[in-house]
Amino acid sequence: MYGVVYRSDVLDREGLVPLYKQVAGLVRDQIERGQLQAGDPVPSEATLEKEYDIARTTARRVARELREQGLAYTVQGEGTFVGPPSAPRSSKTMPIYQKIAGEVA
Repeated sequence: MYGVVYRSDVLDREGLVPLYKQVAGLVRDQIERGQLQAGDPVPSEATLEKEYDIARTTARRVARELREQGLAYTVQGEGTFVGPPSAPRSSKTMPIYQKIAGEVA
């Protein structure tokens, strides 16, 4: 395994744009390039913390910003996902009980 690649150097920590908006912009770019598609999970707060060396509250504001822009939705206890709430989540992120229920149906 190659380990985590830290990307905190892409942020302007002294600039006028808040860090959460900068990180949300980077995630938005991933969505626009197709790296993240409807139903895919948005990187978790813990992942954003490590990858960009930001505080947990800043990472939490990233998800809120993406929701406010209409790019993501949050499911309590499961995470934040790309797209509108009506977008089906990718099967790799769906809880196992939902996968089994879908197969049984």
